Amino acid sequence: MNLDSMTGRNVLVAGGAGLLGISLTKRLVSLEAPVKSTYFHRKPPEQLRRYFHRYDFTRFEDCLAATKGQDYVIMSVAQGSGVSGMQQSPAVTIPPDLKIYAGLLEACAQNKVEKVVWISSSTVYQEASYPIREDQLDLNQSPYELYQGVGWMNRYLEQLALAYYKEYGLQIGTIRTANIYGPYDRFDDQVSHVIPALIKRALCKENPFVVWGDGRTVRDFVYVEDLVEGVLMVLNENCTADPINISNGTPISIKDLVDVVLDICDHHVSPQYDPDMPSAVPYRVLDNTKANALLGRIEKTSLREGIRRTVEWYTSDLSRE
Repeated sequence: MNLDSMTGRNVLVAGGAGLLGISLTKRLVSLEAPVKSTYFHRKPPEQLRRYFHRYDFTRFEDCLAATKGQDYVIMSVAQGSGVSGMQQSPAVTIPPDLKIYAGLLEACAQNKVEKVVWISSSTVYQEASYPIREDQLDLNQSPYELYQGVGWMNRYLEQLALAYYKEYGLQIGTIRTANIYGPYDRFDDQVSHVIPALIKRALCKENPFVVWGDGRTVRDFVYVEDLVEGVLMVLNENCTADPINISNGTPISIKDLVDVVLDICDHHVSPQYDPDMPSAVPYRVLDNTKANALLGRIEKTSLREGIRRTVEWYTSDLSRE
């Protein structure tokens, strides 16, 4: 990938202290791009702290201040929660996320930012039992029930991004991605997603090892560093507000995922599945044909290797910075 266009360009990573934001910051630093990353609650890693500034993007004045003088802006600010969090409070993150993204888009337009990339989500899609393409999104069908709030929000934000592209000429890349995992993921019990939650429990040698659902749920997990390369490709080549799926594209059942995690964590126990506990949409896999055609094939990290690297990070001193 030719990233010569990054040379000398000021890049803002909004939401830089999150899983994707930290990996983006590290990658941009390695490219010697003038990078500024933001945080709000979560403190950035010590070795990257000099690149970080604190902003509250629910305040429009902070959106303006952060984007001023920036050539490129990457937005990965969304507040997340696990399946249990969505079940308990399905709409709790929607008002702040809408305010944040709307404020940042308007600030980018006012400050004449050259290019923007923002991270949408596979939650925009209706339920499907096959790898779904971008053009198969059916707005006459609702997102999966569990994702009603966040799914409709991301559908709206995609339309808002398109409006800024058409009306103001703001070059915007829209990425729909699957479940992200890797180093700097959240391992907090209340907000962790499935992979960090399983890793933490396996390393604690939990026994019995109970897994929510029946294990047949199928997912598409993308290793964070693979997604970083996709984000930079879109920033470099495809900021036309036309959504692009970027994921691993390989279906895996939760049962197979659990087996991989237990093996890598050296936890020899037979998992027990509880179908009465909440699980998410039965099948969600993204078709990457469009990304491969427009951007070139992105090298994908295997699930086993990605989990191995994640465990290695989590058990190192880096995870405690």
